[in-house]
Amino acid sequence: MDNSKNIIADAFNKLSDGISEEHAHEFTLTKLEDVWKAVQDIDRSQRQRQSAQNMGRIKPLLQGIEKYSKVMEVLCNGTPYLPYFASQHYEVFESLLAAYATIGAVLPRFDRYEKAFGEIPSFRVALATMYKHILDFHRRAYKLLSRKAWHVLFLSLWRDYKKRFSGIIEGLEEQQVFLDAEAMSIHMSESKDARAQLQKEIQENQKKSLATLEQSEAEARIARLQHSIAWLSVDDKTQEDNYERISDRRHNETCHWIANNGEFLSWRRDDGKNPVLWISGKPGAGEPRSQHHVCYFFCNSQESGNICSQILRTIALQLLRRNLDLASLIANQYVYQGASCGMAQLRILLPEMLETIDSTRIIIDGLDECSEVETQMSILKDLQRLLGKDVGCKIIISSRREVKIAEKLSGKPQIQLDGRKEVELDIGLYVKYEVGSIKTTDPEVRAKIESILVEKANGMFLWVRLVVGELRVCGSDWELEDRAKSLPRGLKKAYGRILDRIMDETHSNYPCLQAIKILEWIACSYRPLKTYELLDGIAFKVGCTELNSRTKMRKSVLDSCRPLIEESPSNTVDFVHFSAKEYILNEEYKQAASFISPDAANLNISFSCMAYLNTSLGLLPNTLTLQTRGTLILSGFHGLHLYANQFFAQHLLAYFASLAGSRSRPAPALVVELQKLLHFSKNSGDEGLVSHSTVNLDVLSESPEVVSFLRQVVAFRDGLKQEEVSSNMLKSPKDVSLDSCSSDPTYFSDTRHTYQETVEALLSPRAPDLFPSLDRRALDNFANIYGPAAYVCRYIHCSKATDGFDSKAKRDAHEAAHQRKFRCDDASCASFATGFTTRNALSRHNEKWHRVVTESTFSV
Repeated sequence: MDNSKNIIADAFNKLSDGISEEHAHEFTLTKLEDVWKAVQDIDRSQRQRQSAQNMGRIKPLLQGIEKYSKVMEVLCNGTPYLPYFASQHYEVFESLLAAYATIGAVLPRFDRYEKAFGEIPSFRVALATMYKHILDFHRRAYKLLSRKAWHVLFLSLWRDYKKRFSGIIEGLEEQQVFLDAEAMSIHMSESKDARAQLQKEIQENQKKSLATLEQSEAEARIARLQHSIAWLSVDDKTQEDNYERISDRRHNETCHWIANNGEFLSWRRDDGKNPVLWISGKPGAGEPRSQHHVCYFFCNSQESGNICSQILRTIALQLLRRNLDLASLIANQYVYQGASCGMAQLRILLPEMLETIDSTRIIIDGLDECSEVETQMSILKDLQRLLGKDVGCKIIISSRREVKIAEKLSGKPQIQLDGRKEVELDIGLYVKYEVGSIKTTDPEVRAKIESILVEKANGMFLWVRLVVGELRVCGSDWELEDRAKSLPRGLKKAYGRILDRIMDETHSNYPCLQAIKILEWIACSYRPLKTYELLDGIAFKVGCTELNSRTKMRKSVLDSCRPLIEESPSNTVDFVHFSAKEYILNEEYKQAASFISPDAANLNISFSCMAYLNTSLGLLPNTLTLQTRGTLILSGFHGLHLYANQFFAQHLLAYFASLAGSRSRPAPALVVELQKLLHFSKNSGDEGLVSHSTVNLDVLSESPEVVSFLRQVVAFRDGLKQEEVSSNMLKSPKDVSLDSCSSDPTYFSDTRHTYQETVEALLSPRAPDLFPSLDRRALDNFANIYGPAAYVCRYIHCSKATDGFDSKAKRDAHEAAHQRKFRCDDASCASFATGFTTRNALSRHNEKWHRVVTESTFSV
């Protein structure tokens, strides 16, 4: 059956569908002689620069096309790009040249075959099939070369294309063999049916190979994406939660004026001008939202580690999710080369990624919340590096008008929110919306309340949010109006009024001591706390050192601190705004010290952590069966374990540091809990551990065994951090966890490991079989509360070591970044996932198993 026309039409349609109208017009005007001329011009130019690339390699291809011009002329299309490739991008041109040379080498002698067998259907089918293979290559090459900043991605994507290209060459070679056999068969008068059967077998084999190849390519794409995300080693869920939380707060009718603001309009335009816009104002003054697709980062005072690195990693991950082809760039140029994801690599990678995407907009919110001025300046410097001439990227910086930030951004376009008439109008709309939920039957009273709130808000949406709650509980119009008139002006006074209410002991609904503990934990914890962690932490106090059904706090206790605090979509509790934390920790309250003393907070938090740890002895190895441990943890009395285990020593040392130089002694109740912790000592007497901590433990001079114990804890954790940095490539995460258990002079690593194993068993699909006596509904409830962050990283100093992922797969992908292994180029290889610890080991593997691939006929 002669279906050659259908084969040609299908191949041509696939190619033409992917070509722009502009290029299609140019291609129509391009002749074969134009290609010859372009090749000669390139060869002449390269010889003059003494950088010749042997243009003769393409000669067989062009000669083959010339003999087959009526069918193959479309292959010439796109060659106007060749001179630019040759002069500007040597490696790209080398790859294309080698590929075309390889195609040319397998083209048969069309002129001779066409004269002899041109009217034979099977011959025409064979030629059409070759045409299809070559157009498939050309279509994919065009797709690579027509994208924005193609030169950034070309070599990485071309590397991924090697298997597909090899398949095209194999298909061409099979058709060449068939044509030779066809010619011989015709001379030998062989059966027409036999020849048809051979062609059918070739086509079926190629169809099967294509299906296998497509599956392999799909798996490789998924693997590259997973490895790229793991390499970036950042969880953008926190940023998504922040975005969702802030979006939910925004009133839909506000900030429309920004769309017509001249500075904002300039920022939105894709003209390369004014790439940085600074939006400044009071805390809680609101901020505009761009209609562009944006990358964003919400700064938080509790962020630890290198904030610059976190911002760049987050932006990179958001760009990757927008353009999945960037996974080839990250995986091939960084991950599989064994590069770490450090600042040096990110400063190269981010501009490359931005260059491939049109009109990227980046928003950095709350820069002033990064408390260290040096960190703020570093962030601004690194963001400025992203704004190259070929990068269509612009940035908004949102912050308060702090001195150093103002100095750095003084020359940039600005939108200052303070005192703007438009902001006052927005406040009016927001107040009208909030007052709408206040109970009153008198429209005049409602209007009067709205007028008072707008006048006192002074342009701050946050102020309205803080005070409107007071008005909702008023029982009469008179009380409503009187309360509104008494509302304080400004955020600081609003915060003070809320704290006054908390300290009012005549109100049984507001137990002040409990509220102070809540605010201490939120203000001084080393990371944002989960709701269940906070509730368990505040349950411990002097005289109450056990968590059970009678002492466990109900969630309603948090209401005593609202509206100063709020819960996020990720089940964490934090201040409603950074300025609330600043006020509580730094501002004078009632002509005295700050409302919360960090020293007292560290005392209370360390006491709670140690009191909890002293209740966790059941998690010691070989103490209880898995069934009993599961029952223990399912009870919900061990939610504080990961935080307490990780941070008790830091809070304790911070408290001791506050006592240095004074005659004060540690709180007796604290010393009692600290002495109880000696049960966690293995009594190894290991004096080889050296602590580099500068904290003076003289305040514990009366308890030398406690001093020795604490020094061992600190020294071990310092040493563990160094070990993770130096040798994490050589061990699996599970081995890292087990090794820490065996080398830890205390049982803290063991209880952490046992706790984690039990939690994961409770969350596994096999939980009903592992714990047959446990109620299925209790297991489901446990998964809902603890599951979203249960799979923690097993590298103890990682930020995800106590606040993990919602699945084992995500945790495993994250941990892979700690190992920085060298991976095989072939994603379908059995050794791809495990990788190699050294580049030499990878080279030996490639030499043994992938020699054909690594010695490919074209250069990458």
